[in-house]
Amino acid sequence: MTKLTSKTFKSNKIDLVILAGGKGTRIKQYLKDYPKPMLKFNKIHFIQYLLNKFAKYPFRNIYILTGYKSNKIFKKYNGKYINFIKIICIKEKKLMGTGGALYSLKNKLSDFVLINGDTFFDIDINSLINNSKKCIGSLALIKNNNQKSKKLNFLNLDKNTVKYDSRGKLMNGGIYYFKKEIFKNISNTKISLENQILPKLIKNKKIYGVIFKNFFIDIGST
Repeated sequence: MTKLTSKTFKSNKIDLVILAGGKGTRIKQYLKDYPKPMLKFNKIHFIQYLLNKFAKYPFRNIYILTGYKSNKIFKKYNGKYINFIKIICIKEKKLMGTGGALYSLKNKLSDFVLINGDTFFDIDINSLINNSKKCIGSLALIKNNNQKSKKLNFLNLDKNTVKYDSRGKLMNGGIYYFKKEIFKNISNTKISLENQILPKLIKNKKIYGVIFKNFFIDIGST
């Protein structure tokens, strides 16, 4: 059972951000005109599983960054509450990449947890936050057991700092904790968090990593 601590979430100043703008090209035949995070499993939208899992933590707000077919997500979730946490949906006016989409929240966020809307990783958020130390943020890592995902593969740890390693057997688990300082590295341009921002921060030893062995699924590549 997840242990929630007020020590970690001081004054509820930490927000949750869900990246939910993906088209789901590889699983288009299953989507039935819905955006990828709205794919149904046992008649429940995938993003609902994420909300059920992470709303157990006392986040201040939950922001869902939408893009493709955003009206479907807005209709279902915008302005609603889950576990007394307000859900706020934001639509990209134009495609700005995962980094550019995140920039739209620059003046709304302090420290925050960021999760991909197409992956479920059953981890303890407290462990991720408490291991950020003096870095800009921390990344949840999982052993790469032949996952097809190409988002930040071949990773390893050097004294808890994430590094690239051609023989590394770790990969990005799609959950991050960032301090507000991250916005110094994000501009109001089309930019990818996974392909441009994070690689630079990793090379500069600014990202801590925490390895988890918990349940993981990427609905876009499995």
